[in-house]
Amino acid sequence: FEQAYDRKESKFSHALLAVEQNHLWLLADDAEAPKFRFSLRLALDAERETSYQEPGERNIERLLAYFEKSLGNLKLSLGYQEVQWGENLLLPILDVVNPRNLDSIRGFYDPEAKMASPMVRLEWAQSNWEIEGIAVPLPTKSRQPERVGEFGVKDGRHYELEHDGEYGGRLGTLRNGVNTNIYYFRHHPREPSYRFLAFDGDESITLEEEMVETSGFSLSYADYSWLLRLDLADHQNFPATSVAPQVERSRLEQGILGFTWTNEDQQSIGIEWHNDYWQDLPDVYTAGAWVDRKKSLSYLSWLGLTANLSLTFGQTKVEPQFFYLKGLNNDDSLLRLIMPINLSDELTLAGEYQTTHAETTSPKVLLSQSESFSWRLTYAF
Repeated sequence: FEQAYDRKESKFSHALLAVEQNHLWLLADDAEAPKFRFSLRLALDAERETSYQEPGERNIERLLAYFEKSLGNLKLSLGYQEVQWGENLLLPILDVVNPRNLDSIRGFYDPEAKMASPMVRLEWAQSNWEIEGIAVPLPTKSRQPERVGEFGVKDGRHYELEHDGEYGGRLGTLRNGVNTNIYYFRHHPREPSYRFLAFDGDESITLEEEMVETSGFSLSYADYSWLLRLDLADHQNFPATSVAPQVERSRLEQGILGFTWTNEDQQSIGIEWHNDYWQDLPDVYTAGAWVDRKKSLSYLSWLGLTANLSLTFGQTKVEPQFFYLKGLNNDDSLLRLIMPINLSDELTLAGEYQTTHAETTSPKVLLSQSESFSWRLTYAF
């Protein structure tokens, strides 16, 4: 059970009851025999009428269902899957294969906000090399909020097999302790952009999409207690306006350099340097629905601090997590505190506080001009 309170709106935004089931079936005893993985998370949101009136798609929070078959160095996966690209920093810039649930309680950058896509995935590995190819013939639509601020959202997307497929791949190598990867993916935008409509009842903005091409590079190097991480991304045709009379697009280059130190108890402290560079800011570049005022900087920079602790009090284990992002040449800020308490092997209680101040329309703080509290009670059996 999970509940969230929007302090800015002074109301509960979600009250969610979810059940998740996970399975792995081996179709034979042979090591290369096909496997079938299945995970389903069903949720009922008491704060959203559509959960009751339109049961079905909106009640499925997470679905994984795919076959996996190995043939020597080659592995084929077919079905609804999730893919993790990049160095898994909190605000990913290369993790673009899967769409996101923009209506997620903890924000659409949270790992649980990822939505599986129906894909054909081929992986080949030999010695220090890896090659991965992905084709998504009919993509999953990102889940949109019912409202953005005061505006009702109209979603008129219709994906077709011939024109809307997504595809790309990854090439990676591990040498002398340095893990490097290069990426390419042609996809629908993971960050939304909306265009105003002539007044049409309660739906006054509509989602507008064009294909984005993302190329990238990642590097990581670990040595005992510390880890160095780097992600670089180049997005072509990226939406540069969030809500406007006309959606404009630009080239966006992003980079994250991170350093993390971990002790013997698996407690870690990290520092990250985030950068965005817009090639062109369009003429209609304006303050978005979640920003206080217009800001026309082409180069944006932030500093992030992270901490993951592990504390034990008798039979109770507490694992607080902390993330803080602050603009260096802007007034953006994001603070996130998570406090999971493992009451027993089966029962976990977690609280979370998140607040953001968005001055720029960077996708890092998009849809996050808010302050919220949430708590979750999980029973595993």
